[in-house]
Amino acid sequence: GYVFAAWIVSGKFGSVTRGIRDNESRVRFLGYSVERYKLFIFPVTAMIAGIAGALYYPQAGIINPAELAPVASIYLAVWVAIGGRGRLYGAVIGACFVSLISTWFTGGQAPDINLGFYTFAWVDWWTILLGLSFVLVTLFAPKGIGGLFDLIATRNKETQE
Repeated sequence: GYVFAAWIVSGKFGSVTRGIRDNESRVRFLGYSVERYKLFIFPVTAMIAGIAGALYYPQAGIINPAELAPVASIYLAVWVAIGGRGRLYGAVIGACFVSLISTWFTGGQAPDINLGFYTFAWVDWWTILLGLSFVLVTLFAPKGIGGLFDLIATRNKETQE
């Protein structure tokens, strides 16, 4: 899926779709048929989502109505924000990072903190930590974890020159 999406957004087609995202009227003014690009990209993304849903069942074992709750959409936004907006690999990095941290906090591996008057259980506070991390990343690191990789790559390139 990642390789297919990377192939789609590379080259002229990817440039035009990014242009449509950023300034649709300008792309239309340049002579591109915005509707045709949208008519192609929407079914392709629906196909990718359908395949992802079909692959989710064997991994999860069961699908119930709770899987369609708005929380799933919120998770997608958090994955992209933490991983890095504007990058295809940002969503992948964010999904892996948030899923691993979520499993660690909610799976009982994180030790509870005893404050004497209250025991701080990570399982109870995980969603608040997730929301707080979303706000902090949005405010202080808008490029997310992917932006850190870009920063390291830029610094390595500068030191080699």
